[in-house]
Amino acid sequence: MKNNEANIFVFIASIIIGILISMNISFKKENGTVFLSAKQYQDAYNYKNKLYSDIATLMEQYDKYNLKVENFRNNELNDEHVTEEIEEELNANNIILGKVPVSGQGIIINLNDASIEDIENSFDYQLRLVHNTDIIQVINDLINAGAEAISINGQRIVDTTEIYCSGPFIRVNGVKIAAVFNIQAIGNKEVLYNYMMSNENYLKTLMIRKVRVDVEKADSIKIPAYVGEYKKEFIKVN
Repeated sequence: MKNNEANIFVFIASIIIGILISMNISFKKENGTVFLSAKQYQDAYNYKNKLYSDIATLMEQYDKYNLKVENFRNNELNDEHVTEEIEEELNANNIILGKVPVSGQGIIINLNDASIEDIENSFDYQLRLVHNTDIIQVINDLINAGAEAISINGQRIVDTTEIYCSGPFIRVNGVKIAAVFNIQAIGNKEVLYNYMMSNENYLKTLMIRKVRVDVEKADSIKIPAYVGEYKKEFIKVN
């Protein structure tokens, strides 16, 4: 009899615990929909296309390098051809690293602080100046737009370039530069211009702040080589 009572008690307790657990479980399906602004959608779309392009490029490079390896193994290329292949590859890598001057079509952007007439107070004064964060945002937009090479006041932008405030100047590649900031970018000039001048882009924000912005297309732009050093102390090939 006692065993039956114990079993009944356990059964009732299990029911109560089950009810309490179920009351704390939400069966409502969460809405996973994310709404993007026009600029967020455009950036995401451009980023997706860039990834597809990068994948296609890497696959082409793999096929090309694989063919080179096979040719080297089979001794199908003589020493002269091998040397030419190596030189071409070095030149291509130097272009990517920014170690050689390049030229091509693109756009030129000039950014300058607002005129004195547009400045009313100390807060307004800071708002009307071109800051290092403004330069960084413009550079990021140019990269998203497909710029292949960028310079600021003659300083080549590479993956190790630093852009930060240094008093009344902006420091780029260890060199102090002052307004007017002349940004040159090589790429499809129509695409670059239309992207940078779109209403959702950062240049429009600078214009609202009354920063002086001038953008023009150019058929021929010359961008100098990066003259700094690449310091690799801690990374190694696995």
